[in-house]
Amino acid sequence: MSLLKSLERSLRRRFLAATDRPFTGDFVTTPRDAFHLGDAPRILLLRQDRIGDVLVSVPVIRALRQRYPHALIHMLFSAANYGVRHAVAPYVDHAWRYDKTPASAVRLIGAVRAARYDVVVNLTDNPSVSSQILAQWSGAPYRLGIRHERPGRYTHAVPLLDRRRVHIVERMAQLLLPFGIDPAQVPLDLEYRLSDADRALARTRLGPTDRPLRLGVNIAGSSRLRYWGNDNFIACIRWMRDFDQRFGIWVGGAPAYQADVAAIAAATGAVPLPPLASFHEFAAVLREFDMLLTPDTSVVHLAAAWKTPLVGLFRESADVVPWYPYRSPYRAATHVEGVPKVPLAAVEEALRALVAERFPGGTME
Repeated sequence: MSLLKSLERSLRRRFLAATDRPFTGDFVTTPRDAFHLGDAPRILLLRQDRIGDVLVSVPVIRALRQRYPHALIHMLFSAANYGVRHAVAPYVDHAWRYDKTPASAVRLIGAVRAARYDVVVNLTDNPSVSSQILAQWSGAPYRLGIRHERPGRYTHAVPLLDRRRVHIVERMAQLLLPFGIDPAQVPLDLEYRLSDADRALARTRLGPTDRPLRLGVNIAGSSRLRYWGNDNFIACIRWMRDFDQRFGIWVGGAPAYQADVAAIAAATGAVPLPPLASFHEFAAVLREFDMLLTPDTSVVHLAAAWKTPLVGLFRESADVVPWYPYRSPYRAATHVEGVPKVPLAAVEEALRALVAERFPGGTME
């Protein structure tokens, strides 16, 4: 399966390169009304990649809704991230789902053309074959994206800020410029809304605890390339129990990791999180923790939405700044070879520092 996916990605990249063209559109570098859309435009947003990518796009979508309260705003998801559509529900009128099959593509293009959008916005800062083709075939008179390596299909583009220094949230916010919105003048904090009923059900699922604080440990998302390993998690949880006994500890992960969750919980006495039916239910449970430990997954951005202190494990790179929690308290433990190589001592030190900063006065070493 991985070989087929690699072949598919290679073919997509070759197609994009073969059909590339110079950008001849409007390059917008300051806030101005480049589209003249009126009060009720029809806007299609494209973000058919991962869950975390949707979460970091919320500030842009929120700003567009505030600018155009009477707009019709639709958003395209993939099968991989359709489950996180709740994150944008306050601002989006309809969610399309693209299943990445030829039949799905044909149906979707027909539906999109019938919707007669005024502008299509590609919410990514890298070339995407499916996004660019859909934008071009949408029939929309305006196609907006970030000016990456292959922007030729856009009618309007905004600057690609330095990936080595600028957080993804701020890079994405440049897409507001052609709508006359200054990114520096609008809130860019992340958000994920939960109802009182959502939170009450989450507390029921966690059960009672005799500890004043809760630490949630998310062991993995969808990729084994970001898995720290059972031995590391077991050693780290045992260390945390000795370090600060104020924390009750829960451990969970993606459905494919339930056997690992059970093994880690059995070895450490941590409470295993129950399997949950939806991403929204998972998010509600995470909201109840006072602190989180996770590799680089969507949990990072949920924590940022609620300003929950987080220790994150990241790949260190000179080419792109990691997607750290945006404007939220955190400590990062990194390694140039990726999450599996992050030293246990670095994670323990990050936990120690974050506890001292956010929960002083009760550490028991």
